[in-house]
Amino acid sequence: MKVGYHTWSFSSLSLEKALKHIRDAGFTEVEINANMAHLDPRICKRQELPQIRNLLKDLSLHPNSVHMPIDGADISTSNLEERRQAIKLLTDTLEYCRAIECPIAVMHPSHFNSLYLGVEVMKKNSMEALREIVPKAEDLGVKIALENMIEREKRRFGSRIYDLVKIIEDIGSPYVGICLDTGHTNLLPDPNISLKDEIIQAGEHLWTLHVHDNDGVEDRHWPPGDGSINWSQVVTGLRKVNYQGVFMMEVQERGNPDELASKCLQKATDILNTY
Repeated sequence: MKVGYHTWSFSSLSLEKALKHIRDAGFTEVEINANMAHLDPRICKRQELPQIRNLLKDLSLHPNSVHMPIDGADISTSNLEERRQAIKLLTDTLEYCRAIECPIAVMHPSHFNSLYLGVEVMKKNSMEALREIVPKAEDLGVKIALENMIEREKRRFGSRIYDLVKIIEDIGSPYVGICLDTGHTNLLPDPNISLKDEIIQAGEHLWTLHVHDNDGVEDRHWPPGDGSINWSQVVTGLRKVNYQGVFMMEVQERGNPDELASKCLQKATDILNTY
């Protein structure tokens, strides 16, 4: 299984510099941040895209995925103008993915700003938006991987894998799948929900991952092995579903980012070799 790294881990650097540091750390797969940084259409100009595509090729880095915008991209809102703007931003980002030859766009199916609406209204709003966004993804040949969300005391639409599977079934497009976030699952309030079971439930729909660790209390985005996640469960689940995607890490930048990247690669390699 290939191991990948996120440009968010070098968020203090330009995209060009972040990609070079990721290559120098020994990675060949990358996820590019497009939330208020790097590939966000609100920041990155379209005329820069051919240069970014060529840079990736020159660095022998494969753009496994792009993390779509989060801020200003709430598809679960009931505010029709805000949702219209979110759809426009997300479809623009899909065009950016196509331009740099990235096959997967990771998308949040809901936003914490809309929690007050309740699960059913959030679901209805998100489904309406996705029915507009998915045809664009199909036309561009870019797959949308829906990410499982953080859930606290209040139920949040998209926090459980069965929410995402239901979306996939209802949309009925081969261009919609799942990005499983290990840290988000570890924060679910029900201790009986295991990462292994969530991975198995995702099954064939599981296209990519956000790999990071935490203490089960906050979304720390620590390197794997630094928190309370049972990585044996994770790897067992991935092997059970014959996962063919990238072990993509999403670790928050802290301290020396180059040392952190090297540590993450070693940690991920050890986990995959041990289990």
